[in-house]
Amino acid sequence: MPRLPDLAGYSLDELTQLIASANKRAEELRGKRIKELQAELDRLGGDGAASPRGSRSGARGSSRDGRSTARRASTLGRKIAAQFRGPNGEEYSGRGAIPKWARDLGVSERSDLEKFRIR
Repeated sequence: MPRLPDLAGYSLDELTQLIASANKRAEELRGKRIKELQAELDRLGGDGAASPRGSRSGARGSSRDGRSTARRASTLGRKIAAQFRGPNGEEYSGRGAIPKWARDLGVSERSDLEKFRIR
């Protein structure tokens, strides 16, 4: 990395001009790099149609966990039957974090929930 000049002798106007010049140069370099990367993506991907996350969008793609997005989308928003019930009638489906009522009763792991399972 090149050594920076001693800035102690610069006036406020000179420093402001120096900062503006540096920002302009940084934007030029950033734009050039973006064009290079876009050209590489076009060369590698063919059509270049990529979603903001970098994966191709589509109705039957794969999600990070390996399940197809079409199957996951079909179950999205469905109500799930409760598998566990607390002493005051609270219900828990078994998905997500352990609920507060269970933690208050000393449950720290999912295996501890078995005594509250609905049969």
